[in-house]
Amino acid sequence: MTVSEPPRQNSKVPSLQNTLPTPEGWTTHIHPQGWVYFHNAKSRVVTNDDVRSPEVLDVIEKYMETYPLSDLTDGLELLIPHNPQPNEHMFSLVANHQTCMTGYGLKDVLTTEGMEAHDLNKRRRMYWNYLERHPNHSPLPPNAENEAKDALAWFYIDNLMTGPRSTVPYTKEECEDLLRTIQRTKSDLGEFSPGRVVFLSWLMRTIWSFRISERYGQDTYRQSEDIRADRTPVGPPPNVPFPGYIRIPLNFIITFLLFSIPNTYLEHVRVASQYHGRLASVQSNWDRYTRRIVKEYQDFLLIATVLLSATVGLLALPDVQSTSRAAGIVSVFASMGSMITGVFCVWRHQANVKESQSFTYLHNAYGGILSLQGHAMYLSLPPVLLVWGIIAFAVGFIAYTVQGTDLSGGDRDAAWIALSISMLVLIVVLLGLYTFAGMWKYKRDWSRKPNRAALPRP
Repeated sequence: MTVSEPPRQNSKVPSLQNTLPTPEGWTTHIHPQGWVYFHNAKSRVVTNDDVRSPEVLDVIEKYMETYPLSDLTDGLELLIPHNPQPNEHMFSLVANHQTCMTGYGLKDVLTTEGMEAHDLNKRRRMYWNYLERHPNHSPLPPNAENEAKDALAWFYIDNLMTGPRSTVPYTKEECEDLLRTIQRTKSDLGEFSPGRVVFLSWLMRTIWSFRISERYGQDTYRQSEDIRADRTPVGPPPNVPFPGYIRIPLNFIITFLLFSIPNTYLEHVRVASQYHGRLASVQSNWDRYTRRIVKEYQDFLLIATVLLSATVGLLALPDVQSTSRAAGIVSVFASMGSMITGVFCVWRHQANVKESQSFTYLHNAYGGILSLQGHAMYLSLPPVLLVWGIIAFAVGFIAYTVQGTDLSGGDRDAAWIALSISMLVLIVVLLGLYTFAGMWKYKRDWSRKPNRAALPRP
């Protein structure tokens, strides 16, 4: 009986029949990745073992003699395991190209009637995994392309509907690329290209893996919502509250000595470490975090450079007394500290942009001595030192302005006017800082009285 080969044999992928001695009845196929596997069209058998070796072929034939190959009807084929033993059929895979299922027995793949959704999803994933590794001898199922397009269309819509909370395996851009690739490979390579079979099989395997994780076809709407609500979000470990003898002085340092600047960087790190089920979102958050940090530090470097120049100019003025000189020296060192730490942080954040490096960074940030708060304090060093440099420069400039002034003579009024204006500016600056520091926090609207009639009654 002569069995005709599928149209796949007419593809441009060369066969090894003429270059290596392949046993009669077997066909050698080259996977696009480069390895070979063997197919017996008459027996409907596939193996990854090298049947060109007489010893291996003898083991394969003895195994085939004990397997009921007559039960393999049209659309079915058997994948023989590595180094099979006669009568041990538990590890043999049976693939059904009509139902797109693969299992360890004929009854597992013949029909989908009465099959639980979880088992069906697993066997569909196993089938696409099988076809991805053996793409040359069998064409794609007729519904594979439409099913892949439909799944990608839903992934794209889910990204639009849920945004960063989406847990589908592909982003909008990736969905667009995949859809274009499906169409391009069909027009350029044709229906029977092994490379196209590998691509669509890989895509369908990832789709069914995602569906298995989402319990596809198993739960009702309410059950699905309850399961989603009960899921524990995957992310960094929660912060353990510090004891009082650490928390109180730490809050004092952050609030008064560091001007609450670490709180801003604490929020930056928390946003960068959010995980919604897709690694691409982690990389996207990390990219935004590094760009923001680098941009802020570059702005601080510019201001620190101007401040350093102004402070050096102040120290170069004649007759600078000790108070102004001391404040100027403090401003110089603070400006230099801001510049040094800023340059180092910009360099390190720009040099480490890979996804694996982001995981290491966040792991170390959460595992430090003071956890995220300690890391936020380190990140706030450039702006904090810059603020202290500005304060020291202001003190030195005011001291230089009033030095040598005779408060009992005619300079008294001018001195008091200068000091009053300076204090007024200081008060306005402090009010502005306080206002914008809490602008993005919800606060009670004190201009409105609560409407007691609208309050819910117990």
